[in-house]
Amino acid sequence: MDRRRIAGSTTDSLALLLVLLVLLLGAGAWNYHRNLQQERTSERGRPYASYSVREVQLLREAAAGELAAARARFERAKRGRAGSARDQGTVGGNVRQFNRTARASDAIRDAAAEVAEHESLTATLDQELAARATLGAGMDRHLKRLTTF
Repeated sequence: MDRRRIAGSTTDSLALLLVLLVLLLGAGAWNYHRNLQQERTSERGRPYASYSVREVQLLREAAAGELAAARARFERAKRGRAGSARDQGTVGGNVRQFNRTARASDAIRDAAAEVAEHESLTATLDQELAARATLGAGMDRHLKRLTTF
């Protein structure tokens, strides 16, 4: 009789352990699927989501180089600004002064727009890299999907 009770108790323990394991696997699968769907939803709003990490890093480096060049052009345009205008005494002289000032202002405005465009691109690429860093890579990414609630 003792053996039967021990065997029954072992079977009950194994059955309980099996039920807990199945519940744990089910909860993990549900959580993994939920986190995967959240990642896919967040990727829809990211323009560089389809690029590899290496490609985004290369784009970021190129954008940083272009930003530095654009800032240098902006500084050159500001230095090329026309000085204070004095009355030339003639209509033709005043028109030439106005044209120089207008060209300098246009160059400054165009250079500032280019700097802003490159800053925006760099910020977008930085955000993409930061989003990928929080998601992880490889097995770490799968573990985060499985265990993050």
